Amino acid sequence: MEKKFSFAIVGGDMRQINLAELLARDGHDVFLYAMEKSNAPDGVIQKNNISSLSNKRDCIILPLPATIDDKTLNAPFSMHKTSIDDLFSAFSTGQTVIAGKLKNSLFEKAGRSGIRLYDYLDREDFTVLNSIPTAEGAIECAMSETKTVLSGRNCLVIGFGHIGKLLCAKLRGLGANVYASARKSGDLAWISAYGYKPLHTAQIIDSIAEFDVIFNTVPAPLIRREELLFVKQNAFICDLASKPGGVDFDAARELEISAVHALSLPGKVAPLFAAESMRDTIYNILSEWGN
Repeated sequence: MEKKFSFAIVGGDMRQINLAELLARDGHDVFLYAMEKSNAPDGVIQKNNISSLSNKRDCIILPLPATIDDKTLNAPFSMHKTSIDDLFSAFSTGQTVIAGKLKNSLFEKAGRSGIRLYDYLDREDFTVLNSIPTAEGAIECAMSETKTVLSGRNCLVIGFGHIGKLLCAKLRGLGANVYASARKSGDLAWISAYGYKPLHTAQIIDSIAEFDVIFNTVPAPLIRREELLFVKQNAFICDLASKPGGVDFDAARELEISAVHALSLPGKVAPLFAAESMRDTIYNILSEWGN
């Protein structure tokens, strides 16, 4: 991007640290807020006071997700809690703000304040790229937990969205026997067309005993106690869905079934790639908005 901007990166994890470094390397002015416990990359200025955000930046970047509890900023590197209300009060009218996993209430708040708010996850380009480290991280998690390879294993992927599609492809590349579930007839047709074995999500319980590894991508209670009663004792369940997920983890523990809620994998397994995806998406948004 030829034009140079002033970016404020507020809160977040290693993805945002890497993003700050990438933007600074590209020649932009970059400021970090609510990250006092981190070391600012070369060329990045650390700020400790959220109120100084009123010094208008071209673009303010919030984490993905922007908030975990719907009340405070997602800021694991900050020594203080910052309420979302206080944060938005610090933005200037007309400010461009890009964040992740936003609820309608934040868009309403932004609209009343004259803030231009954009969600990463509204964009196909970002969601596809973000699915890559999620899928690869899920495979890493499964191999680490099972202490074995996935080749020759019966693997079920619940849900055939962005993550489900990529995960199925990567599992087949490893030699796994890939099953995928969906509810829509069109998705089931695509599952068959790709050469995977289709299952209707409502009928998972009928065949769940066959699987060595189960990956869930659907944020709905699909693997409940009644399903877990039929799961192999040595099977592994990797839940990739956002909270509360799709697995009854209390029941899994009682039944001694290994299950992990693997959240925010891009930031854990591939923060640099995730940051590159964020940077490219931010540039696309600013370009499309004529900035």
